[in-house]
Formats: sequence, structure tokens, C-alpha cells
Amino acid sequence: MVTKFKILRTGVGFIYPVYRSVQAIMSEDVEDDMTWLRYWVILAVVSMVEVMVDPLVDFFPGYLIGKCAFLIWCMAPLENNGVSFIFTQIIFPLFKKRYLKVEFDQLDPVQERVSWVNFWRRNR
Repeated sequence: MVTKFKILRTGVGFIYPVYRSVQAIMSEDVEDDMTWLRYWVILAVVSMVEVMVDPLVDFFPGYLIGKCAFLIWCMAPLENNGVSFIFTQIIFPLFKKRYLKVEFDQLDPVQERVSWVNFWRRNR
């Protein structure tokens, strides 16, 4: 039974998002590219947390169903879906705080300063 839920979780977490990500890359709209890029960032963070937490909570009934529901909330085609909320309220503020600290802590004046680069912007 657990194996079926893991297959379901993999299908929900990867197959549909990969399909939508490829569609987003092929479209001219940059916003959908950013939406799916945020999804992959959130999935990576969740996977890192899961490595530590999974052995403790894997035996709880409904854990995998709850995780599938979380992933569906993250990729829901809503304006305030899980990705938008988690990325703007948690991930980006933490990254921005650490990013600015790394930039200001560079002592070697010869090193290039890290700058924000949008690799997803298309040449028009």
C-alpha cells in the first residue's frame, strides 16, 4: 500500500510539473517560466527537509496523502497557490537576507560582486 502512495506522490510531484515546465519554456510568457522555476525551488527545499524528517513521520497514516495534497496546492493554477505563498513569504526573504550578508562580507576587492541575473529573460 505504501508503494502505491509513493508512486502517486512521484507522479503528482514530478510528471505533471515537468510537462507544464516544458510548456512554459516553449511559450513566450516569462511569468509562467518563473512560476515553474519557483515550484522547482520549493520542491528542492521540501526534499531536503524530507530527508531529515521522513524517517520520523513516514509511519503516520495519511502522511503521503498529505504530502500529495501539499504538492497539489503548490502547483494549483491559482494566484495565491502554495508556491507563491511559500516562495514570497519564506524562501525569498531568507535568501535575500543571506545573499546580502554574503555580498557585504566579501573582503577581497578583486573579486567580482555577485549580481542578480535573470537567466530566464528571453532576447526579443
